[in-house]
Amino acid sequence: MEREAIYTEESMEEIESTDWDFMGENTQMHLHSLHPYPARMIPQIPAKAIELWSKKGDRVLDPFAGCGTTLLEAVIRGRNAVGVDNNPVACLISSAKTAYYSEEDVKCLKDFLETLDAMINSPDLIPSIPVYKNMEYWFAEEAIDELGKIRACIHTLEGKPRQMALCCLSAIIVRVSYQGSDTKYVRKVADFVPGSGIKGYKVKLKSAIKCIEEINEKKTGKAEIIRADGRNLEAIGDSTIDLIVTSPPYLNAYDYHKYHRHRMQWIDGDVAFARDNEIGKHDTFTRKGATPDKYFEDMARCFSEWYRVLKVDAYCLIVVGDAIVSGEPVPVGDRFVEMMNAVGFTFRNRWIRSLDVNRKSFNQQARIKKEHVLLFKKMYNKL
Repeated sequence: MEREAIYTEESMEEIESTDWDFMGENTQMHLHSLHPYPARMIPQIPAKAIELWSKKGDRVLDPFAGCGTTLLEAVIRGRNAVGVDNNPVACLISSAKTAYYSEEDVKCLKDFLETLDAMINSPDLIPSIPVYKNMEYWFAEEAIDELGKIRACIHTLEGKPRQMALCCLSAIIVRVSYQGSDTKYVRKVADFVPGSGIKGYKVKLKSAIKCIEEINEKKTGKAEIIRADGRNLEAIGDSTIDLIVTSPPYLNAYDYHKYHRHRMQWIDGDVAFARDNEIGKHDTFTRKGATPDKYFEDMARCFSEWYRVLKVDAYCLIVVGDAIVSGEPVPVGDRFVEMMNAVGFTFRNRWIRSLDVNRKSFNQQARIKKEHVLLFKKMYNKL
């Protein structure tokens, strides 16, 4: 069954719009192509929202930061970004993309890239290889060795250069493994070409350095990345956020902790925390007799936190798709409107956007063709 957008109060003709489609536009500019990430929001959406409903110096929150799309668009527009995610890979990507790199930082990365082969070929280098169950099942022996050598070299760096270098390593992990793809956690054995891991890493790092130099001076805002459960934003004060732009995990679509599991191991991330705090994960809602109730319970807690941290007269834009659970369609967009109103938000508008299925980073088998763009406003503080 295909996942069209579902709506119960209005007809398609009344709400469908191309205002948020951005068909044919480049979605990989700047550092947005730094790291693979399933189902990422295209940058044009937060860019438009930030321009419409915030001003320079404002604080923009993405409570499901993912790969930092909203955060990067905020900082290059002079806003201060706050990103929250339970996944250490997401936090690493967001941090690497949004950081401002000094001339010294850039020089350090260039020197690292230039001397990487010499370091790797040094007889004194001891590969830095994480220990976790079934690693040999998922990687060729030569791939493990190459990744371990790169990782050992990265450990010689500090600060932002180390962060970016590690992010580039994370970006190539799935490509050199036996994992089927970034959205398929199945083993698919293929011959590993010796040297391809190191070559791929150097290409990725070189591209990242180029992107840093192209966009660095545009980053006039600052970003704060918080690794936390999105249902509890205790690190963010009451009424301190000027705009929320986010795309929550889609119900029954992905298992981010699973697709990023090997990456988390190689960056020393907390796999259990990401797994246990993931909302809407596919594994949970494909079980026999599953219902969507837990997803909406989790999102209700998130919505209450968003209301608490958002300032009065500030907006919240949500991008979300509908779902199928136990063979039944679930009108997620409509439920979100009801739940946000119950929390205290005022519903302002809804658009239905069509996805470019030939280009999107979704698993094609998810068959999501349309999604909701929902706009809310906080009109007052509760007594």
